Amino acid sequence: MRGGLSSEGHKGLGYVTSLQRSSAGPRTVSRRSQIRQAAASTSLPPASLQERPPRPLRPRAGAYWCRSAPFPAPAAAMLLVLSEAQRADLDFLPRAGAAAVGELGRLAVELLRRGAAPRACETASRKLNIDVDTIQHGVEGLTYLLTESSKLMISETDFQDSIHVLGFSDELNKLLLQLYLENRKEIRSVLGELAPKLPSYHNLEWRLDVQLASRSLRQQIKPAVTIKLHLNENDDQTAHVLQTDPSTLLHLIQQLEQALGEMKTNHCRRIVRNMK
Repeated sequence: MRGGLSSEGHKGLGYVTSLQRSSAGPRTVSRRSQIRQAAASTSLPPASLQERPPRPLRPRAGAYWCRSAPFPAPAAAMLLVLSEAQRADLDFLPRAGAAAVGELGRLAVELLRRGAAPRACETASRKLNIDVDTIQHGVEGLTYLLTESSKLMISETDFQDSIHVLGFSDELNKLLLQLYLENRKEIRSVLGELAPKLPSYHNLEWRLDVQLASRSLRQQIKPAVTIKLHLNENDDQTAHVLQTDPSTLLHLIQQLEQALGEMKTNHCRRIVRNMK
């Protein structure tokens, strides 16, 4: 029986082997192989390689989308509020005419450059046949309107909306707008020259001294911080020597950090914007 098997035995063994393989179940085919087979049969690239349409851009809140990059939404309108007294100073402008508005605008700019000029107001009063007090009040009203608008750098639309409450005609509003646009840069330069020049920081030197003993007390720790502050003042450099203890210095640092934090609030930003 140990001899070789017959051809029929071989066939039977092969048949049994095939049955054993078939009874084990079909072989599992991976998902990638199925995709490749489907792609080969349909002559199309697989889904992973096909071009997909670009995803639509979803704009964020408070921003507009363009093709290149998003940019923030426009800032809110900034209007100039006039008091009742300032409105009263400008009430005579519709009766004065276009020539008077141009003359008063010139006097308002000259008032910012050189200060009060009573003789110029008297000359304009005789030229326009208007009372001197009315001319002076009109110049003061126009000066406030031009300076505050130049400080805030309000746009043309905001300027027109600010003077719309005065009830002037469209022609007079256009004259005031033209007067503002022509003198805005010059007014800002004049206001910059009139601003006070405060000392500015240049350099800081410091030294830490610690007293460890004295004649009366052999063991002690008494630290002291010496600061030399260099400032730029009126095109000159000045130095100030200060001395304090570490606890006071830490308290000073906390107060300065708190002040810097308050500068980021909307209220302080509005004040700084009006000071510029």
